[in-house]
Amino acid sequence: MKCLVMRIPPLPQFITVGHSVWPPGMQHNKRNFQVYDVIIVVSGKHYMTEEDEVYELGVGGILVLEPGKTHWGHRPVDSDTEIYWLHFVHPAPIEIVQPDQIPWSTLLRQGTDKDLEPTEQFMYLPKFAHLNLDSIIPTLDEMVELHRSFSMKNALQLHALTSHLLYQLQAVLHTGLDTRAYSLSEKVIAYLNQHLLTPFSAENMQYTLHFHFDYLSRCLKQFTGLSPLQYRHHLQIEKAKVLLVQSDKTVGEIGEQVGIPSMNYFVRLFRKHQGISPGQYRMSRQKLM
Repeated sequence: MKCLVMRIPPLPQFITVGHSVWPPGMQHNKRNFQVYDVIIVVSGKHYMTEEDEVYELGVGGILVLEPGKTHWGHRPVDSDTEIYWLHFVHPAPIEIVQPDQIPWSTLLRQGTDKDLEPTEQFMYLPKFAHLNLDSIIPTLDEMVELHRSFSMKNALQLHALTSHLLYQLQAVLHTGLDTRAYSLSEKVIAYLNQHLLTPFSAENMQYTLHFHFDYLSRCLKQFTGLSPLQYRHHLQIEKAKVLLVQSDKTVGEIGEQVGIPSMNYFVRLFRKHQGISPGQYRMSRQKLM
C-alpha cells in the first residue's frame, strides 16, 4: 500500500463534501486541478485512472487523487454505485512511502513558550486501499449534513471534521502495521518506561524481550531515530522537566527520581538536551507562572 507523506502544519483546508448514488452508465469526468479529491465507495464499483495508474474501487475502496495530476473515469459504473467524495487543499505530498517505513514512534521536539514556529510534523494518507468503513461513514454523514447548511456557524466544525476524517484514514495505516520490527520497537519503548528507575542493562533487555540487543536497537531506531539509551534519556529528561516545575525537590533529588543518581551527570545530560541547566530551566518556568 502506498502512503502519501504530507507536511503539517498547515492542516488540510476543507472545500466540499458530497454523497450520491451513481446509476449504471455514469462516468467520472476528466479533470486536473490543484485540489485533493478523495473518493470512497460504499457499494458497487468505481473505475478511475490518474495519469498512468488504473484503479478499480470496490466496496470500502478509497482513492486519494492528487493535485496537479489528471484523473478520469476510464469506464462507466456498471451497477448502482454509492460514493462519498471530499475535496480539500494542501501542498502536494513530499514523498510516497510504504506503511512499514513510517516512523510512527519518532519523538518530536516539544514546543516551549519561547518558540515562534511549530515543530516539523507529518501526516500520512493511504493512496489507495480497501477499508472497513464502519467508523468512517458516521463522520462523512455528519460532514454532508453540515455542508447542506454551510454557514459561518459551522464552518470551523467542518474543518475540524475534515481533520478527524483524515486522522481516521491515517489510523488505518497505524493499526494495520503488524511487522515484527514495529512490534518490537513498541515493546522496547514499553520496557524502557517500566525500567526507567533501574540501571540501564542491555543484557536484561534482551533477556526480557527474548531478542538480541543489537536487533532490538535497530528496530527502535528504525521507528524513532533513537537508540534505546537515547530514548531512555529522553524519557528521563521529560520527566525531570515536569518535576522541576511542579515540585520543590532539589536538582539532585529529581535526578534520583528519574533514575540518574549522579547529580553531575544529570546536570550534564539535562544541559545537553535542553541547552540550559536544570536550575535555569526551573527559574525560566517560574517566571512565567
